[in-house]
Amino acid sequence: MTHQQPAPRARRSATWVFLAGLAGFGSAQAAVNVFERSYDPYRTGANTAETTLTPANVKADTNQFHKRFALKVDGKIEGSPLYASQVNIGGGLHNVVYVATMHNTVYAFDADSGAQLSTRWLGAPVTGNDLHTLKPFTIHGEWGIASTPVIDPATGTLYVVRWGYENGTSGPTYRLFGLDIGNLANEKFPSVRIDGYSKNGVGFDRYRQMQRAGLALAKKPNGAKAVVIAFGGGEGQNTAAGWVVAFDTAKLPQGKASHDVWCSSPNNGSGSGGGAGIWMANAAPAIDDNGDIYVATGNGPYNPAFGADQLGESAVRLVWNPGDPGALAVADWFTPFLDRDRDAAHKDQDLSAGGVVALPEGGGLIAGGKDGVYYHIHRGGMGQRDYSKLIDPPFVATFDYQPWNGHGSLFDDLNQITSTDPFTIGHVDGGRTPHIHGTGVYHNNLLFVQGENNQVRVFAKNSGHFGASPLAKGTETASWGTGSPGGMPGGILSLSANGTQNAILWVNQAAGNLPGDPAANIAPTPNILRAYDVSSAVGGTLQMIWDSEMEPNDHVGAATKFAPPLVANGKVYMATYDNQVVVYGLGAASPTPKRDIRRTVVFIYAQTQSGQDMFVRGGSQGGSPIRITHRNWLNARTNVYRWGDAYLDWNGGEPGQAQPGGGLGGGSPVDWTTSAAQGQNQPYVWMAGYGIANENNFGMHYWMLDADMDCEQAFDDGKGHKWFELKGFIVTTLNNAVSPTPGWEGDIYQTGTPYPSINHMGQCGMVNVFVANFPGRPANLDPNSAQFFAPSYTYLAPLDDRKAAADVLEKTPCVAPGVEKRCVGNLAQTCQTVEGGKYFRTAQNCNTSSVGGNFVQMCQRSTGQCCTPGAGGICQ
Repeated sequence: MTHQQPAPRARRSATWVFLAGLAGFGSAQAAVNVFERSYDPYRTGANTAETTLTPANVKADTNQFHKRFALKVDGKIEGSPLYASQVNIGGGLHNVVYVATMHNTVYAFDADSGAQLSTRWLGAPVTGNDLHTLKPFTIHGEWGIASTPVIDPATGTLYVVRWGYENGTSGPTYRLFGLDIGNLANEKFPSVRIDGYSKNGVGFDRYRQMQRAGLALAKKPNGAKAVVIAFGGGEGQNTAAGWVVAFDTAKLPQGKASHDVWCSSPNNGSGSGGGAGIWMANAAPAIDDNGDIYVATGNGPYNPAFGADQLGESAVRLVWNPGDPGALAVADWFTPFLDRDRDAAHKDQDLSAGGVVALPEGGGLIAGGKDGVYYHIHRGGMGQRDYSKLIDPPFVATFDYQPWNGHGSLFDDLNQITSTDPFTIGHVDGGRTPHIHGTGVYHNNLLFVQGENNQVRVFAKNSGHFGASPLAKGTETASWGTGSPGGMPGGILSLSANGTQNAILWVNQAAGNLPGDPAANIAPTPNILRAYDVSSAVGGTLQMIWDSEMEPNDHVGAATKFAPPLVANGKVYMATYDNQVVVYGLGAASPTPKRDIRRTVVFIYAQTQSGQDMFVRGGSQGGSPIRITHRNWLNARTNVYRWGDAYLDWNGGEPGQAQPGGGLGGGSPVDWTTSAAQGQNQPYVWMAGYGIANENNFGMHYWMLDADMDCEQAFDDGKGHKWFELKGFIVTTLNNAVSPTPGWEGDIYQTGTPYPSINHMGQCGMVNVFVANFPGRPANLDPNSAQFFAPSYTYLAPLDDRKAAADVLEKTPCVAPGVEKRCVGNLAQTCQTVEGGKYFRTAQNCNTSSVGGNFVQMCQRSTGQCCTPGAGGICQ
């Protein structure tokens, strides 16, 4: 299919009325507007005009705050939604949420009802080789609008940048659009292609640049305004330099598309690398009251001898001056790492992983990246390489610092040690990364941040200076279940308050509750929306009052990993990778008191040959995946495929999950079992992970899946049963032909199911017995039949093992004292004879077992014992 660039509709001479430039509103609550990423040009991340949501009515005990509806869109969302009050759109005044997708579509929704009011498609997004050459590791199949737009309320213009094709698929192009927020079909000016040259003649490369940082609007004291667009590169070969492009907004409607550019690494041409990209985990450049622009650059060369423009790993102040031509130039900078000159590979310290916050008072700028350290920089004299010019000494923001290699302070480490990820991993919490992604939140002299693999931390500012130690820490850890080097991106934050009262910290937090969960940059992972009562920080512990996992109906899903929660007029809007924005608010109590997770067992008959493995794939009605937690981690052969498998789905293996060779198979691995009557010297499942299974009373060749399943995601027939579908798939490692032939089993026509299906249908929480429809099966075994009975024990290892109930930790029955072992989170348990029975009890807490270098051990699921993480930080 050939895509043509959508033609703009004619602009109306009489435009919609945007209530006095949004100065006056006809609503009961004072108007709240979110025209840009993180609420304001400083990027404080705080909405201080929220009068509806308070800690008292959000906290879980009141049962008032829940998911209310969702805004459906046509693709994944990478940027943040925006909010405008009382817009004249769709024939009336509406509070409007604007959403842009990776499919290059912009939407306007009624913020209160969810009704779609307007939409505009901006052309085919970039796909295939054009995308994967630039970004080999991406969870996206298409790349369109990846940044947060910005709205100019004075003109009612939504500025948005898309990457896409304009003539079929012949080369991707970046283009700036200015859409009428009262009717997205209308353009305020003809769209503009983005390009340019640095002062050294290096050209902007539309194939190699990535535009992820939010757009900004720089306003000069004389009233001149510029749309500011920052670019970085992907992880592909010869990563492009960082670019900042400024368009004078007054010239755009006149058809004058002149723009001013700055390149962070102009002396590394397009063929020789580049680096120093500006991505800031999708945060936007900060803008001060003079209209000066602040960005952070990432991995790249540093050599200010090149006219102050070779500035990798730096916080940079740029000054834009309008004119014909205008100018965009460096005014000052701060570069924290001493090793910036001699580190040829630039490593991955990436100051641009975090955004920058311009503090509204005191002239400070907060910057921090993958080193997990915050730098309080003086905007009036940033210091370049002089630490003494900082307002405060660097302070650890995201981990518990321990002096390393004989050094007595963090300052010694920063100035004498190569600040690289391997250095950092080796001496922080459990060998897990402390990276900062996006901006912290600043409100009422408090600075909030949550790095990877750690809790929210709160730093207090007194007399203009931040304390080196946190005032308080949160109670929940991001990606807590993942082993070294941990998961990403930590918590992405925003805050709501009514002035200085009723402050709530909102956190879009990576879940990563299972050791098999991939990091959010490997696969879309379930996230958790959390709410903390800010007033509790004075007691040293930031108390969580609500989260989206407390009730099944409130699940976020796969939240956009770098998008902060958007709070406006009594609602919270959470962008997701599930093609929707989930909306939370006050209202009726949830009808579901608790989540429904049950031990679910599948036995499926298939007589295979040596060298063959079997997998199952499946899901709920319509193909939706179902979250599972594997119970059997004792079979070394199948554990290879079990690691990373967190869903029963039809996708044939999740990103990061090991796959059989030859491109065949994948999915959820199952283990060969037999009955005790026909075991004939086979091992027991509880010892080897395969062999004689306690609940197999049928005979040989029944393959077993033993998992805790989230029954809330299964199909509810309204009669007390929750159903899932599955099918078997055989993989062979043999070169010669064997029977059965590798591949799918045949279609199934099972009776007694709640709806027609060509797959086996099982019941969540039960033992399900099936016969695979492969050729050559015994005539007395019918693939269209099924058996269901309750498992012998139902004690659950819940998805969040850290909060396992007492009956999980102390009352799960076992068979062989001293032999059988398992892991519950990072607790190593053995089978013991206690209290007149045989139960698992904790033998060792692997979190407290130091290995040296301040690593901690992990509980190895294949052995049920503590182990030392090996290469890649995983011991399977």
